[in-house]
Amino acid sequence: MKHELSIYFSRTIYAAQWYILAPATLAIAQAENVSKALIGFLPFAFIIGAAITQIPAAFLSSKISPKKTFLIGLFILSLSDIIVPFTDKFIYAILLRVLAGLGAGLYFSPAAAVLVSKNKEKSATLMGLYNAAFSIGGLIGLSWGIIDAILGWRLATFIGGLLGLIAFAENIFFVNDYKLTSQSKIVFDKRLVILGIATSGIWGSSYAVGTLIPSFASELYKISSYKVSPLVSLYFVGNIIGGSLTYLFEKRNKFISIIIMAILTALTYPLYGIIDIYFMAIASLLNGIFVNITTSIYYAFAIDELNSINESLSLSIINLINMVIGVWVSPLFSLAMAINLKLSLYILLAITIIPVVLIKKL
Repeated sequence: MKHELSIYFSRTIYAAQWYILAPATLAIAQAENVSKALIGFLPFAFIIGAAITQIPAAFLSSKISPKKTFLIGLFILSLSDIIVPFTDKFIYAILLRVLAGLGAGLYFSPAAAVLVSKNKEKSATLMGLYNAAFSIGGLIGLSWGIIDAILGWRLATFIGGLLGLIAFAENIFFVNDYKLTSQSKIVFDKRLVILGIATSGIWGSSYAVGTLIPSFASELYKISSYKVSPLVSLYFVGNIIGGSLTYLFEKRNKFISIIIMAILTALTYPLYGIIDIYFMAIASLLNGIFVNITTSIYYAFAIDELNSINESLSLSIINLINMVIGVWVSPLFSLAMAINLKLSLYILLAITIIPVVLIKKL
């Protein structure tokens, strides 16, 4: 139990560092005289880095072990967040987000593989809790705007990086490791590629929401992004609820469940732009519930039915494809914001639903 809790702890801190710059994004752009239309390239840069190390993470796990691989990733991610406050140009911030992404890519699938390695019959439940831990971290990251407002984003981000090093040290001592067998290194199922493409819109839209909704809400409702972040961070509260409910789908048809939950997820996006900021908070909560259930189910589907021998490779392939395709949603979303704020929400709806039809080819 201590082993699982330690992974959930580092997963939480890891996730906070995904979103820690989201509340400060507009402030960074304004300080460096960067157009608001370009702010989507900060989260874009992070995912480019994370995509690059997805497959290397799986193979590095087979060479030096999954635990050592995800610890290296967590260290790199944390170090980059410690350094980014000392930058004075937007391009440096982008390059450091690429570095942070490289570390994030090395963390995700090896840590998940360690988590489910001895309890595969509960893969959906464990992945749901793994995603719930990520959501707690996302909630912390989006709410980091409160710390930014008090200390300034530079010092606040530096502190966030230090928390990552604390999680790194804790996991060294309390997380168990395991070795991959020689057989587990070579198994590959082309259906993983189809699943990755089919779910890329789900992943890309949820990432765009988590990183850019504070800026979107600030522009639409004329509220400081620091103040709006705690409200829209209810998205991550929804994620936590969704991850905790995933066990209900353990014995259900995961194929049908993915389609239904993807549709429900997509329908929540237009709700972000109606009535007021408080209704947006409710929409964020619903969206978070549906997104986490959907992603947890398709991660479990990949492990259980497409490649049950090498969990790390399965998740790496899915995440790589999700990222390579889904990362383009963030700059598309910010460019659409510059044209028409509410148009960007309908783009998320379409991008979430359209690719899911490919699941029927599995």
